[in-house]
Amino acid sequence: MPQKIFNDRCVQLMFVIFWGFFILSAWLAYEKKMWPDFAEKVLGEEQIQALEQMYAKPIDELDRGGDENAAMAGFYIWNNPSIGFRCFAYGLLVVPGLLLLLSNAITLGASFGYMARPEVMAKEGQNFFHFVTAHGPFELTAIVLSAGAGLRLGMSWIMPGEYSRFSSLMKTGKEMMPVAMSAFIMFCIAAFIEGFLSPSPLPYAVKAAVAVFSSGILAFYFVILGFPRRNTSGT
Repeated sequence: MPQKIFNDRCVQLMFVIFWGFFILSAWLAYEKKMWPDFAEKVLGEEQIQALEQMYAKPIDELDRGGDENAAMAGFYIWNNPSIGFRCFAYGLLVVPGLLLLLSNAITLGASFGYMARPEVMAKEGQNFFHFVTAHGPFELTAIVLSAGAGLRLGMSWIMPGEYSRFSSLMKTGKEMMPVAMSAFIMFCIAAFIEGFLSPSPLPYAVKAAVAVFSSGILAFYFVILGFPRRNTSGT
């Protein structure tokens, strides 16, 4: 299964687009010399104020109990996959899927870049990264996979090849099931981390370690296991 996911050109394309524009947007929002009001243009003053208010309180002052954490994890399981579903559904129309992924990449990148500014990092930014670091790898990867699966389905009916459009769509739908299921599982894992670990008062080093470990697992699964291998059997 990892080889099928890693080798899919649509998944690879969406990966490059998402992370390319995410990093560029984050840099422009952080570095104010090149485009001083980039973050304000992308996010808007209201969203920036909402971000600052949301993360004004330190994580260790949230005082959330186990029941509330479980309720929030359930909410994230219901809400977060809806982002992936929209990326998947819009991908069926190809251009809307690309635009939606671009919008998510630029908006999320601008949010991360703005919150990393030194003057913001001193307070709200610190709390922001304390909360989002642990669950970020799984959630963002799931968005990319959802968009890649949607784009592949969209291309299947636009360029059906030797099949009818319907047959091509059905065939590709079966082939994309591992991608869609992987994305859903990652959204669920991210939801549990976001519900229980992210709001916990554990040191940031622990959450960063979880993020590094998660990123390592994802890289091993999709890149190492998924890397195409030569057939050395001679057949």
